[in-house]
Amino acid sequence: MTVDPPAEPSALPRRRVTAPRRASADQPVGPAVDPGIPDASAVYLGTLIRAQLRLATTLAIGFVMALAAASVAIATIPALQSESVFGVPWSWALQAYGMYPLVVVFALVYVRASRRNEQRYRSLESRR
Repeated sequence: MTVDPPAEPSALPRRRVTAPRRASADQPVGPAVDPGIPDASAVYLGTLIRAQLRLATTLAIGFVMALAAASVAIATIPALQSESVFGVPWSWALQAYGMYPLVVVFALVYVRASRRNEQRYRSLESRR
């Protein structure tokens, strides 16, 4: 049994391989949209995102300032250092448990304002 040597690539006939035709760049697939004019829903969504970011930043800064003010007040009031409850100084107890109401207040304010922002966004979207 003899094996023929493989044919050289130049000796094989050339074939053109093609793929199915798709829409080209000059043939629009969907409705014609001017890229310079943004879609109204994109503008509304960008407005919502900026409003939520502004709200979060404002409340975060306010929360840090309130915590700092409470910590300074606890550290500077001498009666809180000398008095104790169940063997724990008042300053420690206030820092451990007195900050939770502050956290809850800021969380409730954020949730309420965030829902209001989203409701405004929904009302703008429904008018379209």
